[in-house]
Amino acid sequence: MSSQRALRQCVRLTHHHRARLQTTSVLIPRRTYAKRTPAKRQPGATIQHSMGGIFEPFLQQETAVKTPNPVISPGELLENRTVEDLLPSEEQLEMLIKQKQTTLSVEKQKELVRLVLDHYQENADLPDLTNVAGSAGELAALGNIVLRGSKYGAPVALELYRAAMDAGDDRGAFSFANMVYRGYRGTEKNEDLGVRILSELARKGHPYAQMNLASILMRTQSDQVPAAIKLYELAARSIDSAYVELGRMYRIGYGVHQDHSKAIEYFEKGAQKGNPQCNFMLGVYYSTPGKVVDLDQAKAFKYFQKAAMRGLPEAQYNVGLRFLKGHGVETNPYNAAEFFRMAAMQGFQLAQANLANMYLQGHGVRKDMDEGRTWLGKAAERGGSIGEECKKRLNELDGIPQDKPRCTI
Repeated sequence: MSSQRALRQCVRLTHHHRARLQTTSVLIPRRTYAKRTPAKRQPGATIQHSMGGIFEPFLQQETAVKTPNPVISPGELLENRTVEDLLPSEEQLEMLIKQKQTTLSVEKQKELVRLVLDHYQENADLPDLTNVAGSAGELAALGNIVLRGSKYGAPVALELYRAAMDAGDDRGAFSFANMVYRGYRGTEKNEDLGVRILSELARKGHPYAQMNLASILMRTQSDQVPAAIKLYELAARSIDSAYVELGRMYRIGYGVHQDHSKAIEYFEKGAQKGNPQCNFMLGVYYSTPGKVVDLDQAKAFKYFQKAAMRGLPEAQYNVGLRFLKGHGVETNPYNAAEFFRMAAMQGFQLAQANLANMYLQGHGVRKDMDEGRTWLGKAAERGGSIGEECKKRLNELDGIPQDKPRCTI
């Protein structure tokens, strides 16, 4: 079955569900809100209890076209590799067990990886991996561990996902579909197979599969935007981040006529479920002069604060900026520094630059030139115009003369 045919079947699925859907002196910044950038997934994040597993981060809209990875045969990639090359250290594996990311013992994890390695390195027959693991879900969890823990792990993870999928595990099927659809880490690309598996999962109500199919429809079939919207709405019943995608579509007019009122409606639905990105975008709307909503800095601050408390660095930066400037909240330099610090520790460049300036001035914090230099250095390392300005400031502090424009008169 072709990927186009599979997508058409999925389109019919959305029509079937349609009746059931409910309508429903500060350094740098010129603007007072920051752009959303996907945060990196932390190593300790839950794997086993999440339907999307390790591939959840890849649901984010790609901002640039990436060069496809060259296909690498499993035999070539795994040549001379050992179990130790494919798994974290025993100490880390024990920690993963304590974190309930897997119930497999360290020995059992090594045994399963060894079986797959022997299959590729020595052409040995694969036994029933589900029987060895005890459950299909544990195979999918181990696939996540291998894929996250080793740059050589893609073929082994793919085989573990395949075995989990064949035994009826939806998480394994979802991860397998993503790998083959994207040609992930040298995996042989097969978009038709990936779409077919995702379509089957979507029919079963798998929300991440519904989101992925919606994204594929938006990219590949401009006449199926209504079907993509329905898929996102179905997914939103379980995943509040689907409202982020719907709001973004209407905010920028991606595949639909730009409609800020509709965007706000979706962002509000996501915010009601506690989604930090939706809260952040509502903060952007209420802090931006325009005809969409009345300017309300106090309301904007509350939305930014909700997003900040959920760990969103751009929201933490904006809360800090509002405490510093008194926008929608009483001025409080101490609180400003604390929120800048939260965002700065996550690598948010604007926050690093502003926190550095506060240390250099002793504003909201005790004056500490060394700490100021440290944060200026971190911001400078991230490059761009802000990085250049921070680098220039560092040179000034160190007494390095700057180039001056020559008089041409």
